[in-house]
Amino acid sequence: MKKVFFILVLTVLGQSCTFNQKPEFVGIDSVSVKEASANAITLLAEARFNNKNDLGGTLLTDEIKVYVDGIYLATVSSEAFDVPAKDNFIVPLVVNLPLSELFKEDKGNLFGAILNQVLNKKMKVEFKGNITYRLAGFSYDYAVDHSQEITIQ
Repeated sequence: MKKVFFILVLTVLGQSCTFNQKPEFVGIDSVSVKEASANAITLLAEARFNNKNDLGGTLLTDEIKVYVDGIYLATVSSEAFDVPAKDNFIVPLVVNLPLSELFKEDKGNLFGAILNQVLNKKMKVEFKGNITYRLAGFSYDYAVDHSQEITIQ
């Protein structure tokens, strides 16, 4: 009798939770300059998702590289993000662009290019890489390829 009750409870619980698809990656929006100082420029972007499932999971953003005017400068630094169940949500992407990188010799003419962009107060920022979704041994990568021209104020 206990086995039948246990199987019945598992069946009811299994049918009440929906997990028929991974969260939907809507895209990256609102790339903006959060802070600009003599040492660094901090960018903030929003990765938008829609999760229609009863289960959450985790999103990892460690594999997103940031390019300024086609030149690699940094990697997104964000903590693992807990995915809420049945919700639209935003994962904040924070990028710190250290200005000390501009002076390294191996970057070629990067300093001149960035200086020109700062004087014009515009630069093209590109996010390329993957956002990884994980749930109980299941893993899926969302490809990110977003570019946007931003204004430095």
